[in-house]
Amino acid sequence: MIDWEGTWAAYDEDTYAAALALVPPGAVVLDIGAGDLRFARRLAARARLVYAVERRPELLVGGAPGNVRLVCADARDWPFPPGLDAAVLLMRHCAHFALYRRKLVAAGCRWLITNARWGMGVEGIDLARPVRAYDDLALGWYACRCGATGFRAGPPAALTAAVLDTVHEVDRCPGCNDGRSGIRFA
Repeated sequence: MIDWEGTWAAYDEDTYAAALALVPPGAVVLDIGAGDLRFARRLAARARLVYAVERRPELLVGGAPGNVRLVCADARDWPFPPGLDAAVLLMRHCAHFALYRRKLVAAGCRWLITNARWGMGVEGIDLARPVRAYDDLALGWYACRCGATGFRAGPPAALTAAVLDTVHEVDRCPGCNDGRSGIRFA
């Protein structure tokens, strides 16, 4: 099995800049999969406190600014601290998006900044925003809380530029029960 999460780090400066721009100034931020800390160090200049979580101890070297707490742990198992304002998940090939999202919501975190769902670009997800059921979406792009993304086909006559420019946050998409997401909805 290929370790996609480890293989596709680190990112280019444009990706880091896009993610950093979405972090609220003075926030308490969780950097999931912090790697060699190159992004956590940038976060430290903007955030009040950064938890940099990395499972590979050999990457947590070279020190960090005083407002960065280094955590050598697997984010899948490590209990996320309360009081998080935002989390950053720069992991294009993340296989655990649904788990991280659930843990962040349980910890009271409001924002998730990630490239994990679409595998490109960076998006800011409002974790407190209500989502609609996939079955209620007649046509258009969707991004599910399980991490799956796609386009729901519908009547061609209903396809407009506005439909193509909108992404709907959904739950219970077809990907939720195929074993990829790690969660199941009743």
